Amino acid sequence: MIPAKVRWGRQLRAARKTVAKERGWFKDDPQGWRSALTSSLTTLGNLLAEKLDRPAEALPFLQEAVALRRDKVETDKHPHCRIELAQSLSTLGELQAQLGRPAEGLRYAEEAVDVCRPLAETDLARYRSDLAECLRTLGDLLAALDRPAAAQAAQDEALALEGEPEDLVALYRGLAEADPDRYRPALAASLYYGYDRLRRDDRPAEALPFVEEAVALRRGLAGAGAAAYRRIALAESLRALGALLGQLDRPAEALPYVEEAVALRRGLAEADAPPRRRLALALSLRLLGRLLAQLDRPAEALPFAREAVGLWRGVAESQAEDRRYEAGLAISLHTLGELLAQLDRPAEALPFAQEAVDLHRARITLLGNRNLTGALHTLAEVLTALDRPAEAQAARDEAAALEKTEPEAP
Repeated sequence: MIPAKVRWGRQLRAARKTVAKERGWFKDDPQGWRSALTSSLTTLGNLLAEKLDRPAEALPFLQEAVALRRDKVETDKHPHCRIELAQSLSTLGELQAQLGRPAEGLRYAEEAVDVCRPLAETDLARYRSDLAECLRTLGDLLAALDRPAAAQAAQDEALALEGEPEDLVALYRGLAEADPDRYRPALAASLYYGYDRLRRDDRPAEALPFVEEAVALRRGLAGAGAAAYRRIALAESLRALGALLGQLDRPAEALPYVEEAVALRRGLAEADAPPRRRLALALSLRLLGRLLAQLDRPAEALPFAREAVGLWRGVAESQAEDRRYEAGLAISLHTLGELLAQLDRPAEALPFAQEAVDLHRARITLLGNRNLTGALHTLAEVLTALDRPAEAQAARDEAAALEKTEPEAP
């Protein structure tokens, strides 16, 4: 067996060569080689710091990686880029502490938290672990600088982020009372996270006050001049509240919230934005159509359902390698077919209902038997209205066979 030091030494030489080559290519094509060079610098720095215990040599490589990631987030607003920057900053903070320079490390750790916090305030379920990790590093550095109260606050928040939603809401509620400007966004995010957990546990009535309070807080945060992510968070909370009220058979109360969500999403979706960025608008449009249908207003619902289908189709065609978008298109096609059938326009409904069934069959692993069953029932109704009884019966028979099987979660 090759000794570890020999193995790591070989990897180190290979990593140095890769960085040297990619630095040259980066000079000629910064856009094309930034990501690769950043990754290689990080690999080289981590190898020196973690495997070979040479943190001083690792430092300039990790600093260079951070500088490249800072440049990246200026042009690419995707959350993944910001999380990578936060992780690199946090690592750099730890490394400075390892070198006996916790005061220098502190500014990197603080920046890591500052980069990560807005993402957690928009989608806490997805980014809470990342924020918790950054807060733990911050807490360690504050403790090393003999600031026990601030260190404990960071560690307490990190611990709460990995606990139950009710405990997290309680923590942020207390912090928001003491410092509302700083912690109201976090309180709103924790409330939305609590709503989402209760909704997933099929406890919609208990989830309602959580999302109602989240909407109230986020509306106050998304006023004139607010950052786009604040408006995104409000739009998502409004859509969630509308969907929950619809589930609780209160569509008339739900409607204004979803109309507001649609208006916000239209403002956020630039006309020349890539189609994928407009899916949040498509989701709100589909919900708006369903609520209007629930209120027996299918004619008003129709244009929203058509627009949602157009948006989903644009994404499904432009991102053909990702079949999840076809699943979203299938659901929107089914909704459109149902509405046209309700309006006694079966000939117009048929191509949408048939395409919905075809896509549900093709994407059954994503959508499940229950969704395919619903699409088949709609197709059967349309075929019956068109006086095609044999085809209608075949669709009903297929649906009945699916209903006998074990239901699958979409």
